[in-house]
Amino acid sequence: MDNTNLDNNFIINPTTSGYSDRKMAKWQGLILSEHNELTSEKNKHAKKINLKKDKQEEEQVYELIDYSYSQKKVVIIQVDCLFDGKYEDDIVGVVCGYFHENIYLQKENSEVVVCDIGLIRHIEVEKTIKWYKK
Repeated sequence: MDNTNLDNNFIINPTTSGYSDRKMAKWQGLILSEHNELTSEKNKHAKKINLKKDKQEEEQVYELIDYSYSQKKVVIIQVDCLFDGKYEDDIVGVVCGYFHENIYLQKENSEVVVCDIGLIRHIEVEKTIKWYKK
């Protein structure tokens, strides 16, 4: 390559060709759908406030645990723990077993959750509507 043909071979320079790079602003519209779902779910969870339910006596808690275990009824449990000043979401499931001070709840998605009985603040049987009354 000789310098006499330099006019025919030129390098495109963004600053001289009028192109203005928007840097990271151009990527703002290209958020992955998975990332978008996670951020929206996180925002929903941050805004959600679970109300404090009445603390129940141990005897009543044990009765409802036994009822759920023997009748295979769904119970809703609020755990007596605060995270960032808020109560966690209620645990919903059927008591499928217990051992010492722990109960095992099977959730609707077949996930098994272990819960310490001493941490149960409130427990209630889920009210179900018969399919023919809907």
